[in-house]
Amino acid sequence: MKEYLKILSMVLVITLAVYPIISSVQAQQIYDPRDKNIPPIPSDLKQFYNNFRQKHTPELVRFLLAGSWNKDTDKVAKDFFSIGNFMVVHDTGKLQTNTSRLAENYLKDNVTNPLKAKKSITLQTGETLKFKKLDRLSTAKLYYYYVRDHIFFPHSSNEGGVTNRIPGFNLLVTTTSERVRFPTETVAAGVGACADQALLLAALLYMDGYEVAIGTAPSIGTKNEDGSITWAGYHVCVYLKDEGWGIGRHELKDDEFGNKMDGKWIILDPINSPRHVQNMRMMGGGKVLEFGDDPAWLNIISFDDPLVGYALIDEKAAKEFSV
Repeated sequence: MKEYLKILSMVLVITLAVYPIISSVQAQQIYDPRDKNIPPIPSDLKQFYNNFRQKHTPELVRFLLAGSWNKDTDKVAKDFFSIGNFMVVHDTGKLQTNTSRLAENYLKDNVTNPLKAKKSITLQTGETLKFKKLDRLSTAKLYYYYVRDHIFFPHSSNEGGVTNRIPGFNLLVTTTSERVRFPTETVAAGVGACADQALLLAALLYMDGYEVAIGTAPSIGTKNEDGSITWAGYHVCVYLKDEGWGIGRHELKDDEFGNKMDGKWIILDPINSPRHVQNMRMMGGGKVLEFGDDPAWLNIISFDDPLVGYALIDEKAAKEFSV
């Protein structure tokens, strides 16, 4: 009997010692829900994207490399908001051009229509978020979780990412070979950095008539000897106007172009997925964000910071940009 109890005790001790390790390993396993059978982008549309990117390379590079060392951060941000606005409006079919309609149909056929038909989305955890019926709030959630969990932040070279640590900054910087993607390109690739994911989420929401804005915040920070923080670089997110759901907490000033931002707004930061937060080194840290959660950087970054900005998706402004 004593021998039996001794063996039982040993098994119990080993189980208690091993169980947290097993749980930890299982917690690190991320289910890959990306659609591997998504069709290629139509050739005419792909050519349009390439031509646009070549034409606006200087503005896109200035945005990606800009930071506190740039003397004209306001112009850099406005250039990006203008381009980002155009990219979203173009891909939602609002420009009434052949390429604009091609992009709209691509997003509908491969993202919005399938999501609405299934009324569900598989998450990186392997769980499935299901809705019995879709209202405005549940549809917005479907779009958020699609971008958060089905568009992977590019970590490895085979995903188009190049990751390096910048000395003196608490950040692992990941860039993409194509710089900033149009929403349709991000869907086709299945990967995208913060700007790519934000523009895609803004497009999906805008296509369904939500009031939405692109937002920027500092992405790199280093603490000075006096305790202050020197910010640099841009992080991109989305602001969604609360339609009476009681989730929005943020009252905003006029946007970068003087448009009124009335009501309460929700910050949506889709790079905070279960997979990516394990690799995030942003100031403030990273945590998995559910729909309506505020990002960690909001705890240490003021809305008054010059690198914080937002601009409504505006069809009129996009058409003026395309002229």
